[in-house]
Amino acid sequence: MRFGKIALVALLGISLLWLGGCSIFSAQPVGAQSGQSGAQDQKTGKGGSAPAAIGRYYDFDDIQVPNALKLDKKRSLIFRAGKFKAGVLVFTDNLEVQSLINFFIDSMQKDNWVLQGSYKYPRVVLFFAKKGKTAVINIMEDTFSTEVTIWVAPTVD
Repeated sequence: MRFGKIALVALLGISLLWLGGCSIFSAQPVGAQSGQSGAQDQKTGKGGSAPAAIGRYYDFDDIQVPNALKLDKKRSLIFRAGKFKAGVLVFTDNLEVQSLINFFIDSMQKDNWVLQGSYKYPRVVLFFAKKGKTAVINIMEDTFSTEVTIWVAPTVD
């Protein structure tokens, strides 16, 4: 009986090592999508020889999200009333956390957001502000997936 348990644990360990080597389970760096040369930038509308857009805009026209992330519509919620817009967008995929951090810091700065603060471990949270709004980007990594949650709300002056 004891030998059977040891064999089962060894088999499970070997299986995990084998799965870890499969490319389907490896993290993809943000912007590593192929076949996007000459793509049209979704915000500026410029195409041609410009570098391929590695992100896109969803409900907030000043927050770019990597193309590889998939929107979870069941867990996202956007509230609109006149010019007022707030809510949360939830995205998932298997991306490397540091590349997501770099992407958001760079793209948010380009859209005139200012990084106000951040913290790491066990998750990454980035706090951004611009005139009239705040955004919080929460990045959580799991064994086979990464979840990005983006909260946007107007500031109270």
